[in-house]
Amino acid sequence: MEETRKIGDYSVKYSMYIGHKDIALGENPDADKDERYMCCFVETNAIFERYSGVLVSDDFAEIAKVFGQRVADAAEEIIQENERACQEVGINEELMAESCAPVSYKDSIENKVVVIKGSILRPEFRHANHQLMLCTGGFGAQANARGRTCYCISLYDGRKTSFYRTDFLGVMEEKRLPEWAQKGLEKAKEMHAQEKKPAKERGDAR
Repeated sequence: MEETRKIGDYSVKYSMYIGHKDIALGENPDADKDERYMCCFVETNAIFERYSGVLVSDDFAEIAKVFGQRVADAAEEIIQENERACQEVGINEELMAESCAPVSYKDSIENKVVVIKGSILRPEFRHANHQLMLCTGGFGAQANARGRTCYCISLYDGRKTSFYRTDFLGVMEEKRLPEWAQKGLEKAKEMHAQEKKPAKERGDAR
């Protein structure tokens, strides 16, 4: 039986992660008056969860309305974000297997452009601007890798992130990249080159 998700003393009855927001609605039958139901935003990292925008009520319908409005607002945010991305990059459809070359276990993918599988992304992020990354290293990036983790830089917004090697659909030749991704690749290479320099060469004060 699946374990019930808990937020403090509240059992989560409904939750939705859409765009960049994780929204939860919970119930605590033993809570103080006017606090039986709760709605909040949840931020999670590898160490802990943080809650914000916490609202409580004894009226389930009232809290359900708050939950629904927050989901709708988060959906609108990602709609607008995807529209802006399309204006910036043009065609922004999900990249499929035919758009890249498969990766063998024997291949090193360090310093190569990798394509993230759409299937491991949430539906609202299954677009090319969220799939194209420069793989900068990690134990999973090496040939005959014993590890899984690969460090990456997004060609769209320069965001640093990590994936497992099995999350990659394949690699894409630089000459096949759309114009926006070629520009992003140059910036990503510059970022990675700066990271590899000793601190004094980066201009850090000592």
